[in-house]
Amino acid sequence: MNKDTSVTLQYSVEKEDYIELFSLSPFVKRLRYFAIAANFLLLVIVYFAMVFVDVVLLNNEPAIFQVNLLIFSVVLFFISCVYTLLKYKNISKTQAEENYEECYSGRIFRLEYNKHSREFLVGNRKRRVPANNELEIVKTERKLFVYWRKDKDGDIFLIPNHGDECHLTNVNAIMNDVQSKGKVKIRTAK
Repeated sequence: MNKDTSVTLQYSVEKEDYIELFSLSPFVKRLRYFAIAANFLLLVIVYFAMVFVDVVLLNNEPAIFQVNLLIFSVVLFFISCVYTLLKYKNISKTQAEENYEECYSGRIFRLEYNKHSREFLVGNRKRRVPANNELEIVKTERKLFVYWRKDKDGDIFLIPNHGDECHLTNVNAIMNDVQSKGKVKIRTAK
């Protein structure tokens, strides 16, 4: 490829950076919300089971909203959410570490951006990732997290936003081209 249409970057990926990239990915975030929804559904089932036990086994007056059971259920919901999210965080960190060791550990990561076809060629296998409306770039102070598609089969990679003059020039060239086309979502991390 000719130099006017292609920008190439080579850099190492640190483990902490990849763990952050993985934990902020749209698919992992969506799974976190599903875990909370599952806890809520479990809470509703447990609440109505306790009401059933209260009415049938203890022969109390039937009432759907019992204050003591409602308070107990809400407390149980928050405890189960905290436990589930902490467990989920540990599982996602473990998965990120495994992915890092498999793909990035001790290797130089190669990224190429073709301005003409508007796509990234990622890694040594040169997986094609188009810079279209399914691409989202999250800017942090020192990194750019790139997510393509929000499902499990999407690609994720990071670009260091620091380094020598040549690297910064290439990163700026990529970002300027991506921003000029206007279809890519670019946001700043909170």
